[in-house]
Amino acid sequence: MTTGRTPHQLGDPLIGSPTKPFPAPTSPPTVPTAITAITAPNARPVPTARTGARRKHPARGARIGALLLSCAATGGLTYFFADANALQAASKALAQLPAPIAVGATPAPTPAPSSNATAGAVTPATTVTPATTATTAENAAPTTTKATKATPTTKATATTKAKAFNGSVIDTKFGPVQIQVQITGGKISEVAILQYPDSADRSVQINANALPTLRSESLSAQSASVHAVSGATYTSRGYVKSLQSAIDQARAAGATTIA
Repeated sequence: MTTGRTPHQLGDPLIGSPTKPFPAPTSPPTVPTAITAITAPNARPVPTARTGARRKHPARGARIGALLLSCAATGGLTYFFADANALQAASKALAQLPAPIAVGATPAPTPAPSSNATAGAVTPATTVTPATTATTAENAAPTTTKATKATPTTKATATTKAKAFNGSVIDTKFGPVQIQVQITGGKISEVAILQYPDSADRSVQINANALPTLRSESLSAQSASVHAVSGATYTSRGYVKSLQSAIDQARAAGATTIA
């Protein structure tokens, strides 16, 4: 069925008007993505800009964790061996401290040779020399002289006896401390350590430095008035109290006048 009208009269948008031609295109037409994918299946898609955070590689975290564990293990082994060496050195230092003596016992005197005779030296015996007296040629008889043997003479130097007094046991935060004082001729001749805190390795290392220092100061000061060692406050306090109690016992027994 025809209406008798031309396409221009029907207002067909695809057919230009004789009075109004189609406008010139200003930009190329945009082809939908779906059509491009259909017409060019082998064409590489254009990468789009990433708007989100960058995705982390799953093995990156594992490598970082393994590196941290390796560093921690290396540091731990280094600390362990360094601590073991320090503990061994501390034990040697404590073993060099003088050993205590029994209370009431005295060190054995050491004999010293005199200027006249040396101990154990024996004068060699004189040899026998025959002496003949000429009376007659037939009745000549030899006469002998008896050999004499010198007896060794030794002289032991008299040593002053040392008396030992054990101080009180002083309980500290890290363990007990007990000191022994040895008096010779009214003076402090030696200080021995009977007990000290050794329940922990750190305590052994601290006391290996503190106890020799305290002992040396006690012998120099000839009293218990010594300075505390830095880092060993508890050991220093126990040392002073125990040493003072031992000195008090020695003074009460008349072995010294040290206050």
